[in-house]
Amino acid sequence: MAVKKNATAAAESEKAAEVVNSTSETENTVNGAQTQPQTENKEQDTVKLIYIGPTLPKAMLKSNRIFEGTREEIKKELKTVLEKFPLVEKLLVPVESLAEKKDKVRSAGNILNKYYSDLVSAAAAVEVEG
Repeated sequence: MAVKKNATAAAESEKAAEVVNSTSETENTVNGAQTQPQTENKEQDTVKLIYIGPTLPKAMLKSNRIFEGTREEIKKELKTVLEKFPLVEKLLVPVESLAEKKDKVRSAGNILNKYYSDLVSAAAAVEVEG
């Protein structure tokens, strides 16, 4: 008898979950929420990135500069900088993860710290040349 009650309770619980799910979908449609799946191509999504590297010589790029747009648009805007300093791309991070990434830039033995150090060296070499 107890097994039958558990099976009945499970079936009722399943029906209740279906009702909740369909209600949520209806509410989202009514409230204008978009239920489209996220696109696989992140190049087309608008992002807000911040450059956490050193300020580059000749006013090419200042530290902590914020960029907004698709990744493709940001790369196009930084084309001349990226040609001279390709590591700049590695130090463009989402604003949402700024605190975490800044800590990593400061921590020795971390890849972001290495990128930062290499970029400082490359920028110093350009200043000496130019």
